[in-house]
Amino acid sequence: MDKKTKLKFDPFGVVDMFYKQNWLEYQAGKGLLLANDNLLTCRFTVDEPRDRRYRILPYKHSKTTQEELDLYASCGWHLIYGYGSVMIFYTDDPDAPEPFTDVQSQHKYYRKSLITNFIIMLIIFAESLFSIRPSWQGFTISPSALLYSSADQSLSTLVITFIGVPLALLFWFQYMLTYISILNRNRKKAFYEATGFRLKYYVNAMFIITLIVLVLWSIIDIPRTMDSSSSGDFTQALKYKGNEIVRFSEFDPDTWKTVKKQIDGENNKVDIIFEIDQDKSFMIPRMVTEELEVSTPPKNENDDSVINLYYKVHLYKAKSSKVASEFMKYNSKNALEESDIKVSNKSIDKFRFDYEGLDYAAYIVDEKKANDTTAKRDQLLFLRKGSTYVYVSYYGPIDLKSKVGLFAEKM
Repeated sequence: MDKKTKLKFDPFGVVDMFYKQNWLEYQAGKGLLLANDNLLTCRFTVDEPRDRRYRILPYKHSKTTQEELDLYASCGWHLIYGYGSVMIFYTDDPDAPEPFTDVQSQHKYYRKSLITNFIIMLIIFAESLFSIRPSWQGFTISPSALLYSSADQSLSTLVITFIGVPLALLFWFQYMLTYISILNRNRKKAFYEATGFRLKYYVNAMFIITLIVLVLWSIIDIPRTMDSSSSGDFTQALKYKGNEIVRFSEFDPDTWKTVKKQIDGENNKVDIIFEIDQDKSFMIPRMVTEELEVSTPPKNENDDSVINLYYKVHLYKAKSSKVASEFMKYNSKNALEESDIKVSNKSIDKFRFDYEGLDYAAYIVDEKKANDTTAKRDQLLFLRKGSTYVYVSYYGPIDLKSKVGLFAEKM
């Protein structure tokens, strides 16, 4: 008759192997004997309580031979292959000698594995910092700066930013401290060991469970796009009847007629992207974007497509004028840095102008073509009225600043 088994949560990492040994011995004392070691779980066989000892060894870089395993077995130690990069040995013989009879042999076995894992953790941390470095540029890292610059993000993203990331950093630091502590014992020529397991168990468990909850939440809370279309399928964008934004058909009716004919299939010599996106976030409950791009496809694989027209308008209706004002500060700065517009001064406030009824208005144009009102030019427009913020990016011959009234009417 098969014995009953029980599954338990296992939050221990490789560096926690000495705490895990204590935890497994505690379970054995309650009659739970390790049968399988898996990712985040251990399966135990329910049996009589035993005074069983466990020893966890990192895998060697060279494969463990059958001869070595037979040697362990002859000394009373039996193998259970652990998950990942460890081997778990156990013995019920109280007189069985330790796998390592002296400090030097223990250190020699563990040193390479622990140092390798330590270096890997440092590399992962450095890569993580490098990947998020672009989001730090342009503002001082502070809770308020992060909050307002991320105002258009979902609530789950904000929680990950303000709870998940700090928790991950704390966990990483305590993980590194454990590595350093073990390596320090190596320097002092002391045996690797640990007392207890509960504090390490609960700290690790809290972090892992929080991380799993945040990841699942972020998957469920993926920003929902209610109306969108991609190049070649403009049904949803054409069906959109909202009157909150200045659509391109209002901005430039004559050019829109030509574009509409191309969308309807009368001219297949151009590529068109036409999208309407609607979204929301915790701090900005209403966001609407229209994007239109008309370009000439490349003549051959070595050429780039040529953009003939680009129009993108973003509408943000924030919960308060404070949120709109602070979000605009970071959003407009990022927009300018990411644009192709060449200006001598990157401070957006230098391009402000007064407009009746608006709390803020700024217009930026490529300086090389600033005086040529007939040429196609890259232009940016930033407007705010109370809790409503509008950002427009346009490449075309029309003077974007001359259309401010059109946008202001809908704010």
